[in-house]
Amino acid sequence: MAALIRMENAKETGRRRAPRLALRVGGSLSGRSAREVTLVDLSLTGCLVRYPALLDHGAILDLNLELDEGPLATKVRVTEASLDGESAPGQPSYLTGLEFLGLPPKDAVRLRRLLDEERRRRSADAPSH
Repeated sequence: MAALIRMENAKETGRRRAPRLALRVGGSLSGRSAREVTLVDLSLTGCLVRYPALLDHGAILDLNLELDEGPLATKVRVTEASLDGESAPGQPSYLTGLEFLGLPPKDAVRLRRLLDEERRRRSADAPSH
């Protein structure tokens, strides 16, 4: 039986609660075993990661990200997954949406500061017209 891949556009369904910022960061995702992930984008409520396997919708896992300010570890829930169009032939990868569950207040403050600083940096680096 073929695996079901949820292919929803969160913007179309109106479920996006916080704006995401494209950001490439390494990390790992673990349940029974840990595997490397690449963070694609990040928000205060969740993130999108590139992962080498299709994960079950609703699965709860441990996410560890290597941020400049130090590691961020939190529980996440899989909200959506789709085949990554940029994956190499014969080596599929998946873009997986993750919702943060119970992010500790201290880490939420760190995350907000990181996102704010990155947005300010990008605004300052943007060419003026």
